[in-house]
Amino acid sequence: MKNITDTLTPLMDKFRSKTGLTDKLSVVRATSLMDHLDLHINPNLLNFTVRNVESKQTDTYPEWDNYLAYKRLKPNTTYTLTLSATNTNGVKGASARIYCEVWNNKYINKQLEQYFFDADGKKRSFTFTTPEDEGWLYDVMLYAGSMSVNEHKDFMTTYRDCKLEYGDLATPLTKVGG
Repeated sequence: MKNITDTLTPLMDKFRSKTGLTDKLSVVRATSLMDHLDLHINPNLLNFTVRNVESKQTDTYPEWDNYLAYKRLKPNTTYTLTLSATNTNGVKGASARIYCEVWNNKYINKQLEQYFFDADGKKRSFTFTTPEDEGWLYDVMLYAGSMSVNEHKDFMTTYRDCKLEYGDLATPLTKVGG
């Protein structure tokens, strides 16, 4: 069974390594120093945090019902996409895609990444890097259910806590405590 020292020692060691301090820290001193730490929050490149994507049984291709979440990612740039998803009507999956369909009025159907995951409400993060500038600019697409799976029914996929940010680290939507 762990005691409080077994729990706090690794935490205090991590605090010292992050701050560059070498002396032994008390909980009181570490707490007082917290106000001086810059907890980095990347801006959200998306203009929403919640988005519904609906699929109708009567649609010609319900597996491709999607929402263009972000257009024209920069070349040679690392991004992290964070989100969670839930579905109605018993649909189990969700998906996102980093994709370039048309460039200079020419259909090119160029896929960089595709992510399939359970629509179980759990937050997930996906990191990807766009290629060097090859003349194509990729978009972020969110799909109703799992793309390419025809559910043959009406349903809604709700994406929550959506965030697209620069870099390979998923940071919170808002500043801690703010």
